[in-house]
This record gives sequence, C-alpha cells and structure tokens, in this order.
Amino acid sequence: MRAPRLVAVLAATAALSAGLAACSDSGDDTTAQPPVVAADDVKTGPPSGWSDGGFTPDPASLRCGQTAADPTRGITDTEITIGGLAYLTSPNGSSMAGVELGAKARFDRANDEGGVNGRKINYIGTLDDGNDPARNGSQAKVLVEQKKVFAAVPLLTSSSNYLDTFCADTVPFFGWGTNPGYCGTTIGFGITGCQVPSDKVGAVSTTYGLMIQAMFGGDAKGKTTALVGVDNDSARTGTHELARQISAVGIDVVYEENPIPVSGLTDTTAVVNAIMTSNKGAPPDVVLYIADFNSVVKLTGAMTAAGFQGKHLNPVGYDPRLAASSFQGLQQSYTIVQWQPGVDTSVPAVKQLADDLAKYTPEASLSLTTMSGYWAADMFITAATKAGPDLTVDSLLKLLNSGTYTNYVEGALPETRFPVNHVIGAPCASIVQLNGNKYDITSDLACGTLVKK
Repeated sequence: MRAPRLVAVLAATAALSAGLAACSDSGDDTTAQPPVVAADDVKTGPPSGWSDGGFTPDPASLRCGQTAADPTRGITDTEITIGGLAYLTSPNGSSMAGVELGAKARFDRANDEGGVNGRKINYIGTLDDGNDPARNGSQAKVLVEQKKVFAAVPLLTSSSNYLDTFCADTVPFFGWGTNPGYCGTTIGFGITGCQVPSDKVGAVSTTYGLMIQAMFGGDAKGKTTALVGVDNDSARTGTHELARQISAVGIDVVYEENPIPVSGLTDTTAVVNAIMTSNKGAPPDVVLYIADFNSVVKLTGAMTAAGFQGKHLNPVGYDPRLAASSFQGLQQSYTIVQWQPGVDTSVPAVKQLADDLAKYTPEASLSLTTMSGYWAADMFITAATKAGPDLTVDSLLKLLNSGTYTNYVEGALPETRFPVNHVIGAPCASIVQLNGNKYDITSDLACGTLVKK
C-alpha cells in the first residue's frame, strides 16, 4: 500500500538538511568529543523540572533584544492579529501542511472561551513560503508591513530569512524550533526550544542517548549506534549534534556519515554495506536515519533485506495515517517524538487537543506538524494571557525572557524555559514503535539533562 505523503520532519530532517548552515561556524572543531557522563548517572525523569546542568547562556549574546518601535502593532482593545509562516508546499512535494490547522483549532477554542483577556484572536492564516528562501523573506515582510501582525504563530520553515524582518521590527514568533532563527535570539520561542544549536553552545543535550537507552529497557551498556544523514554541510552539522547527544551517555557511535543525496537516495548498496560492517566488521545495534521520509523507508527496507537484526530509529515515522494503512515500510521501526504522541488520549491535554481538532478542523490528522501548530498556538495563548490586559510586544517579551517563565503542558509538552532554550533544546522526547495498525509507546514523554561542557 502506498504511504500517504508525510510531512512531518524534526530538526534532524528539514532543519538539519536545509537550515543548519546558518548555525554552524566553519571555525568550529566538529571533531571535538562531547563531555561523557556515566550512563548510570543519567536517567530519564519527568517532563518538567529537568536539569540544565548548571548551564546558563549569556543574555547579552542573544540577538534582537531591542524594544519594539511599535509595541502595540496588531493589537486593539478587542483583538490581537496573528499570522503564521510555513512551507505548506515545496518543489519536492514535502511540506509542513497541517501546522496551520493545528494552530487554527487552538485559536478557535480560545476565542470561544472569550479570547485572551477579552481580546479575540484574529488569526489571518499561515502564509506559504513554498520552501523558497527568497519567498520566506518576502512573506515575512507581508506579515509585518501589510498584515501588521502582533506575533507570527505558527512558524515552521526550513529557511530563516524571515529573521531580518522579524528582528528589525521585534516580532515574536512561536513554533517548532527546527530552523536557525530560533537559536540565539530573544524573539523566537520553540515549543521544545532551539533544535539546531551551535557547536559553540556550552552544553550538550542527552535526549537521543536517553531515548536509545529506553529502546533497550533503560540499559544500553555496550550498545552501538550508526547515524546516516543527508549529504550537505548543514546536515552534517546536525548529524554530528545528534552523535554528541548519543555519545554523551556513553553509547558508542560507530558510523556517522552523510551519504544520502539531497535529491534522495536511489542505490542503497554502498550505504547498507558500510553500515552492516561499521561495528568492527559487524552491524551496529541501532541505526538512526536522519533523512527525508522516502529515503528513510528505502534504507530501512534495504537494511532489513540485508539481514539487519537491530533496531531502526528515525524522526519522521509517526503519523496516524501510517498506522491506519498498516504501512509496511516502517513496521517495527521506532520514531522519536518531542512531545507525548497523539495516540495517547489518556493524557487530558492530548485528549483536549484531539477534541479541538475534531471540533474546529476535522480535516486535520494527529500528525506531528498538526500537533506542532497546536502547541505553538497554545504556547502563545498561555504567555499572552499571563502578560495581562495591558499586553504589548515589549511586555510579552519581558515576561517570556524574565528567566523565571516556563511553558509546560502537563504530560503532553515538555517544559521549556528561556533564555536557556533560546540556544539549546529541552532534553526531552518520547518513543513510539509502529506495530501493525497501531503505534505502541515505548517511552512516554520524559526528559534527561543538559551536560555542561
């Protein structure tokens, strides 16, 4: 059965293959090893209260810290104008379609409940940049200069050309932090933090390492991992970042290569042969595929055909439409998700999300992109409500960047705090496995720690 055209990508896919170059520095030592902590000393914990390891970024190093020239832009006594920016289409067919539906559902519920301190949200929709960097920049200008938005919600793009305009005009933006614009600024708020940190950030997350531990029941001593990614400079930076997260908890990374062409993989033979012998002539225990959906499916199938008996892990394989179709290409594969999966409606906040989608945007599925749009809108609504009735751009940013503000949806979305998460992601995730026509949750949403360099 043909898979539905999936759109969900994490930092390890769209952002790491298209946006990381802006975050990387040619002077960085990309061969430097991360700090390693004893595996027994790092355990998964609850999705709030995670340790920052003593890491505190310098607020003065963050860009866009000026006050707004027009702090009441897009706000009146009765409404707040909000608009989003995403690639809802792209030349290669992949997209973030659904993100706008998730945001709309959350905004519609807020309006039905009376708005934000009495102001209704005037959601003008999400502009499509077509995954074109030039259009990304021009659409940002439309949002600010023509639409006069108070904030950009949701924002889910691979390019960060929007930042020139948003920084100059002090436009807060909320979304999935999978592009460099969410990193190193005071105005970008990722629902799971900055997902594409620079090598120069003084901390390393343990997220991927802990999730691999979870795949082995919490004990991955002596296990090995291979990472295979896309062939460009920015994607190599992203692959290296994930290798650091895995190595940080003492799991051996035996293969860290980027042989997949940007246009997609055709012949898998050389890649499969290299991975199958990467562990001192033997296969690794886990292969982490950091690529587009089609390449992940193709490589997973090729590895299985070659006799690989280990575990397949990817960041793109969670979508209820796959389970509904009993999609064969990723059966028994694991997918890392940065919040509690939508299949778990036993969590009240996840059930609320599912109910909101059913009521306000019934055409939406519980995909990663839809959920990311919903949580981005929820993050904005929560912050704007707490900022009080005298809401301005400056008062909102002052609250969010106070050093004490946290965003957390119990059991559903991990805690983020700023300024820490302006420069690095929250060390949190969950793991699901596709088994037949359902996803089994291998690890509920949990957090590790940041390890200070």
